[in-house]
Amino acid sequence: MISLPALKSWVSRQVIGPADMNSQVYDVHNALYTVANDHEASINKLKANPVLSVTLQNPIVLGANASTVVYWNTSQPLARVGNWATTDGGTIKVPEAGVYRFTMNYGGWSTGVGATCKARAWVSTDPGQSSGAYLYPPAGGDAATTSFTFAAPLAAGQSFTAYLVSWWNGFQSHGTGDEKNAWNLTVEKISG
Repeated sequence: MISLPALKSWVSRQVIGPADMNSQVYDVHNALYTVANDHEASINKLKANPVLSVTLQNPIVLGANASTVVYWNTSQPLARVGNWATTDGGTIKVPEAGVYRFTMNYGGWSTGVGATCKARAWVSTDPGQSSGAYLYPPAGGDAATTSFTFAAPLAAGQSFTAYLVSWWNGFQSHGTGDEKNAWNLTVEKISG
């Protein structure tokens, strides 16, 4: 919100003094310049020190009544700022202490014929915080999708892992043709 000086109404033939001219012209321009300058400084600061984040994507296929750790393609993330360490692609360590926001989007199809499956994906941090969402994708046809977001404070080197479990039928997050992978995780540091 831009805070401008109060603008006055002037009447015809009114003599305007230097104080009125300053408050109605110079002060307004100065306020607008200050806001623009502050925004530019913020953008330059963000360019010099972008938000610590990683966005990962991978297809996944899981059999009926099975569970797995989700292994991400960490060698080619969709986006990455900072050094995110992992030994296996499933458990990922945060580079520095702070509060992190986790946003998981996932979707897919049941691999069974004529029936749905029940899937649940969740993200868990090594201090023991987690969040997730259920999904009931149909067999064939359109995919079902869902997403969830949560925040957790983590110390440097603490980790997070994503999991998936499927009941009744198998689950897959990718299809053929122009259907795209419907599974990604974005983790961003939102405060120090």
